[in-house]
Amino acid sequence: MNTALIKSLVRQHRRKILFSLLILVVLFYSLGTGFPFFYRLLFTLIVLVGIGYVWAWLNLRGLDVRLTRLGNRGRVGEFLEGQIQLINHSRLPKSWLEVTEDTDLANPGGRTVALVKGQVRSFRIETYLSRRGIYRTGRVSVTARDPFGLFRISRSFLNEQSYTVLPQTVPLPDLDRRFANLPSDSAFSRRTPAITPESSTIRDYAHGDSLRRIHWPYTARMNRLMVKEFDIGVSAQAWVLLDMERRSHFGEAPDNTEELAVTLAASLVQHWDETAVPVGLAANSGELWTLKPDRRPAQLGILMETLAGIRADGNLPLERFIYDLRPQLSGFNTLMVITSSRRPEWTSALVGLRRQGINVAVCYVDPNSFPLAEAGASPGITGQITADYLTQHDIPLYMVRRGEDINLALSRPVAAGPPRISGPATAGGDGGPPNETSPSPVGAAS
Repeated sequence: MNTALIKSLVRQHRRKILFSLLILVVLFYSLGTGFPFFYRLLFTLIVLVGIGYVWAWLNLRGLDVRLTRLGNRGRVGEFLEGQIQLINHSRLPKSWLEVTEDTDLANPGGRTVALVKGQVRSFRIETYLSRRGIYRTGRVSVTARDPFGLFRISRSFLNEQSYTVLPQTVPLPDLDRRFANLPSDSAFSRRTPAITPESSTIRDYAHGDSLRRIHWPYTARMNRLMVKEFDIGVSAQAWVLLDMERRSHFGEAPDNTEELAVTLAASLVQHWDETAVPVGLAANSGELWTLKPDRRPAQLGILMETLAGIRADGNLPLERFIYDLRPQLSGFNTLMVITSSRRPEWTSALVGLRRQGINVAVCYVDPNSFPLAEAGASPGITGQITADYLTQHDIPLYMVRRGEDINLALSRPVAAGPPRISGPATAGGDGGPPNETSPSPVGAAS
């Protein structure tokens, strides 16, 4: 067994150990000497143990616990607040009660209280939300102690509920203008026989037209049946592709490339939603996610909840995921890829999308700016090499480093470096940027 674990258990149960040793010593002297004093002392110690246990057990009887809380979602950096009410229905007073919320959130709030007969106590609890995720909350744990500190008995109240901590978001007022104001109105349209919310013109009634297409006010004015023509408006749509392959991420949670990538994705999703641009999300985590762009009001909440629970546990390579996503993209789409991968293969997949007329950009989370990234790194490309290659194909790359202002990092792309002699290309046509034999520091962004 681990030495540190043994020391921790000894510190936690020190009083029990000392009291047990005292009973053993008194028992030894009682049997060895036969003096009545030691027998009386032994009997007294045993009675005290019984009284302590019964005291702690009775402290948890006759309690009624209630927890009042509004909402089941919060955001990183906020507090999970609640109101706990304790009611003592028994005739015995309650003392040394430790009331905490039984949750897997870090540092849950709580308080130590005492209650007399029939008393009602209420107090607020606050738990700082430091990490995104889906947590269990709602259950309250009450722990009672005896006066001698020998026993610690806990009892749980209420039912368990789930609480979603949404990822942190950063306002992006200075987002690069080529992505800040995508056209969200129906700038492009085409005729459709179906009835849509967008009516483009009016024509004479033709045999077979539905009565629902008749424009009655204009029919009365023209004194003949007139029907409406409908269009399908095609507006710009944005996609956020979040690389959640396990090989792409470095560092230890919560200060790692995964958390920064999710923050970037959440910030972009919120920005485009605020500007009325339909936005979708795709991620190659352990569970593949493909949430298409949608105008419905609930879309932002769905995307944020997905980002709250997503983890970098995927095995599908980024380039394969890009190829699988290609049929769902068109020339009216903007694709923002967020990755920290050092592998060069995914760049060729993006070049293929760009040649199809899809607006493509990359948010590159610099893995070299995170602790332990170098130790666990595998040979691969650097951010500047990737930027040079993608810039040649009209794909901007935005470099985001640990601790850097995200709004500033996304305000302008990394400039192409000076011309360099290209090394051997990877397999597959132009195959992506040259692959370095070892990772080197990322070039500076201008």
